Amino acid sequence: MKHNTFSYSGIILMLISRIDLSDNKLIGEILRQIGNLTMLISLNLLCNNLTGPIPLEFSKLMAIESLDLSYNNLNGKIPPKLNDLRYLGVFTIAQNNFSGKIPRGHQLDAFQRYSFKGNPPCFAKCNCKKYAMKLNHHQLRS
Repeated sequence: MKHNTFSYSGIILMLISRIDLSDNKLIGEILRQIGNLTMLISLNLLCNNLTGPIPLEFSKLMAIESLDLSYNNLNGKIPPKLNDLRYLGVFTIAQNNFSGKIPRGHQLDAFQRYSFKGNPPCFAKCNCKKYAMKLNHHQLRS
């Protein structure tokens, strides 16, 4: 039901569990009030033109399992409190403009490099999972 307009208010907002607003040409900053949707399990804001930082209020999304903010123009540092989101199994912020290092801790350490790719070169340097193949003692031939 993309590209439709709906209006919700009151207690119904607290019951929302999934939001997919991907590829909707959204502009501006992410609404920090989304952090009040405590039953939210999945938030997909992929492929928009969102700017600014990840709202600190996202650390209140204790039920969140999937958070995709990739392919936007987000910036700033990743809030360290996102490490407290123990159910977070999918976290993608690729192709943005984040800076600093990925906060060390429980949850964010589990994600691989592709979750963070496409940010400035200094971002995430040396502290996200790398998978490398050791080639010593092997011969490669064409």
